[in-house]
Amino acid sequence: MSLRAKIVAVFLLVLAILSFAWRKVTVARAAQARTRTLRVALYPYIPGFDAAAEYIKRRYEAENPDVTLKIIDTRSDYYDYKADNYIEAVDADIYELDSVMLRDFVASGKIKEVPDEALLPAAELLNTADRASRLDGKRYGAAHWVCRDFLFYPKDGGPAQPVKKLSELNNFVGKDLLIDLRGRSTLGEYYLMAAIDRYQDWNQIYPAKITTVDPDVEKDIQDLSAHCDTASCRSKVLHDYTGTHGAEFARRRGKALVGYSEVLHDVLSESALCSVSDKCLTDGDIAVAELPLDENGSKPMAWVDSFTLSKGCNPDCTKDAVRFMTMMNRDDTYMALLFHRPLSFMNVPKPYPPVPTYLMPAKASLYTNADLLKAAHLYPDLKALAENVTVPTDKDLNKNLRDLGKKLDGDLGP
Repeated sequence: MSLRAKIVAVFLLVLAILSFAWRKVTVARAAQARTRTLRVALYPYIPGFDAAAEYIKRRYEAENPDVTLKIIDTRSDYYDYKADNYIEAVDADIYELDSVMLRDFVASGKIKEVPDEALLPAAELLNTADRASRLDGKRYGAAHWVCRDFLFYPKDGGPAQPVKKLSELNNFVGKDLLIDLRGRSTLGEYYLMAAIDRYQDWNQIYPAKITTVDPDVEKDIQDLSAHCDTASCRSKVLHDYTGTHGAEFARRRGKALVGYSEVLHDVLSESALCSVSDKCLTDGDIAVAELPLDENGSKPMAWVDSFTLSKGCNPDCTKDAVRFMTMMNRDDTYMALLFHRPLSFMNVPKPYPPVPTYLMPAKASLYTNADLLKAAHLYPDLKALAENVTVPTDKDLNKNLRDLGKKLDGDLGP
């Protein structure tokens, strides 16, 4: 090696050492600057949870250099009241809480009212979202997402008349309904939907129809299961590997698809992989309607995920939490989560066309956002179907529904 080459090599080595040392100093300084930690248990069952969590952490820490944001991942056991990672067993400052458990969290003294400065005015929220964040006249949550089940079908293959009751749904789909009818939480939710359709009045349903299986409501679920392919709707593999039913629907292999609005993310993700000759469904090809689960028709219900504040959150923690909730309420944050990009851009075509997550924001103005509607035209229809629906919550409702779902899972057979 020549003297010149040796000098260059030494110079590069010194430069690398200095660069490494500088990075360590920078990291150490950043660690020293972040004097507090805010622990947030995000609702985990959304498309691209990892990408969403990373975006939220980076954005919050960039805007709050004195706070470390710790994201708590409860994907394994969020609803499982017997598990260590059950949401109520997790130690957090902020819980993104499904409204099914709001009564339990309030009754146990786990959460307190959210300060007004962290909340959007009621007029800026979907009516459903606003009502779901309140209990006994107090606002315990900053509403974030709205969730309910819909009936999706191709516009060129829809029912001749609007489907208003279970028998009409069954006549429309024949044996070609794409639906997941496995798992305790899933079946417990469908049972509750059918019970609300049948009895209409919460006082008739809770607790009598929730602590014990009602034979008439169970028959509704059995009738529904008769109209899907058992190998599909009762498959443990497909239940655990979410997205398959949406992919099948994208390729026109079912007459209708049942699911939350975000199931459309699965549909459109699959469509993005199709060739022209596949004739897959695109966003503009899909329509949405009510999902009746009883002969009395549909009395729709929803769940709402809200940011709730731990009772143990001290004044400094509360200030950090208010800044977090305010950030999550902003349009730019919502839009980033509705169009999040992958964590890694390796082998991703450029420009990358993001597929909308099709989550339903609690914030009403987003349903007329022009950029959102260009890629996801169904938002106005989804809003109309979720604007004024019932949002059930009561003591042990999550536990009771999981127990009911376990029994239904066994009764439906393999």
